Amino acid sequence: MKIGVIGCGNLGSSIIKGLLKSESLKPEAIIASDPDKEKLEELGKLGVKTTTDNQEATEESEVIIIAVKPSLVGKVLEELGVSKEKLIISVAAGVSTDFLERHTDARVIRVMPNICGRVAEMASCYTLGKFATKDDEKLVKDLLWVLGLTFKIDKELMDTVTGLSGSGPAFIFLVIQGLRDAGIDLGLSEDVALKLASQTVKGSGEMALNSGESLEELIDMVSSPKGTTIEGLKILEDQEVREAFEDAV
Repeated sequence: MKIGVIGCGNLGSSIIKGLLKSESLKPEAIIASDPDKEKLEELGKLGVKTTTDNQEATEESEVIIIAVKPSLVGKVLEELGVSKEKLIISVAAGVSTDFLERHTDARVIRVMPNICGRVAEMASCYTLGKFATKDDEKLVKDLLWVLGLTFKIDKELMDTVTGLSGSGPAFIFLVIQGLRDAGIDLGLSEDVALKLASQTVKGSGEMALNSGESLEELIDMVSSPKGTTIEGLKILEDQEVREAFEDAV
């Protein structure tokens, strides 16, 4: 099987790099297409075939990942003229399977990934188009699981996932930035502060996923009565940090 990736910006290149990092695909099984030759040069160094011709990438591939800007998806699909013998996986935010099927005869699956696929720690969801088969679903699940966690959801919930896990890395990077800056202000070096903040977020995520305890129980584990943690939590609650996250999503 050969996969073509149309659009090699942050998301498209992250998917390619994640697939290569996981060793689930060899470089020669991927062809990357983008008008920006600098982006292609970086991927070419990884052994991936590159082209500026979307049609070439499509013709050589059984599966085509559409990773262009959402506003370009319809135009790109119509230009490609993909037949129903091929599978299109769209990772464009806000572009529904109904929209995709109006612009192509191919079978379609919509995926909402995030850039953490670059390090094979992606959180993603997918929804099937009307003509996608069980084999198509298995193929997509196999690809996504090597990049991290994935879940099948109703198409009506995909925009929610876009705000939660699609945009989520930026929100978490902001949290890390805040923790890092606080450490620097209190005397730590930038390197140590960044690594402590990043590892704290990474470890907390692992515990949330795998400890078996609820988030409330995990918070209580760290928060001693009248201790520094509970005082810090009070400040965050007073400043409505939780509500700010909800509003952002």
